[in-house]
Amino acid sequence: MTSLYHILDKKPTLYKDDTEIEYEALAKQLADSGRLRIDTDYYCNFARYTDSNANINFIFSKKELTDPELIESVRTDIRLFYKAKGRSVAEQQIDHVINALQKQIKKLLDVDEELKMRLARVFVQSAHPIAIRWILHDRAQVFITYSHNIGDLMDIKSWKTSGSNSGMQSTESRRVCIYVSCGGDPFADNNENHPTYGDGWAALARMQIIAAQEIGHFADIERDIDGVYITRHSANFACTAPTKVTTDARKADLKKCKNSHQYFLPNGMLSLLKEEEKLRFYHTQKVTGLRVLGVKIMILIYRHKFLKFAKKHNLYFVQRFKKERYMGILINAMFLDMQANVDPQADVYKRGDPLAQEAISCAEALARVPQQVIKWGYLTTRAVTPELYKLYYKEVMPSLIYSYNKMNNTNYKRKFKYPYSNYSWHKKILYFMRSFLKSKNKIKLQEVRDVD
Repeated sequence: MTSLYHILDKKPTLYKDDTEIEYEALAKQLADSGRLRIDTDYYCNFARYTDSNANINFIFSKKELTDPELIESVRTDIRLFYKAKGRSVAEQQIDHVINALQKQIKKLLDVDEELKMRLARVFVQSAHPIAIRWILHDRAQVFITYSHNIGDLMDIKSWKTSGSNSGMQSTESRRVCIYVSCGGDPFADNNENHPTYGDGWAALARMQIIAAQEIGHFADIERDIDGVYITRHSANFACTAPTKVTTDARKADLKKCKNSHQYFLPNGMLSLLKEEEKLRFYHTQKVTGLRVLGVKIMILIYRHKFLKFAKKHNLYFVQRFKKERYMGILINAMFLDMQANVDPQADVYKRGDPLAQEAISCAEALARVPQQVIKWGYLTTRAVTPELYKLYYKEVMPSLIYSYNKMNNTNYKRKFKYPYSNYSWHKKILYFMRSFLKSKNKIKLQEVRDVD
């Protein structure tokens, strides 16, 4: 079982006029905070300084190093980094560090504002807005790289242990970090030979999927009413012991996912799957003729039977796959992908202690709920892994909202409005006419809906 990284339930919006007002505001806050670090292999907006004597690695963005309103926060962070290592630092030394970083930043090709905002929009749309609000509150560093792994964003010490990862989040002291790799340029044309990885749609999907998972880990942290970290919902903070509720949810969902898959296969999906695999082979080899027509007819028959079975048993999420070219292949891939994420098996998650092993599995499985929602949608994720879904959206998210409201003395409610939501009918017509004219210059996302 392997996890898929090129499937998205819906396309993220890239432009202000198309984006929900709440998400656009959060993207703007993230970009303006200076905490968004971007490396496109060509453009880069952050500089790194290493003090080997103190075993400290500083990374700050160009905005932090040049904006007068942010430079004092840089000085504060440097003081706290040294304090965390049990060292004091003179103001003169802080000036030296900042000057060295500013000299370095001048040599880099900066990321332009439009690209920064597009990446910020994609990132914030990867999670529930309340999780993004906490990222902003905690001044988390958000790293986005076009590379296939996160090694080029990290200091040497971290790179040795985590550099080959696709994503990661860290909650060490004030250095809360979320690392996301795209594996290519999200806004370039698709790779024609291998559209499921590399530039284009594959990189865009990979970015959202990895971001959703890493933000999921960040959201898993339980806070008190002052925003102070207490523990995790999935396990203890050290991830050496799981919570019973997450263990029970994970095991129940793994069993349900496997049973549902086995239930589907003899009830029409296996026959549909075999015919679709034949048709995909014929399409790949550019075969035409009566035998291809015969396979297409059989697929129509099996699709009808399978959809009738799904409707009879109230399996509403199957309707989500009706539009797919290879419906059976994608549903089969979905079940395998769900199992891979409920029960992750990579070597990096292995532990000698069975209890610690289960704690890691629980933390990973719970954090991957929003990732699966990004891939397969709310309806499918809730139907196939209901217990983890309920735990994440009925416990974790409300917990974040409760702590946020208490800390800020507010009453946060999710908003789904778009820029045109309050327009009168004639203003809406003018808005959509302008959007249509602008669409010619917009990036076209060429979605890929096939699996190997």
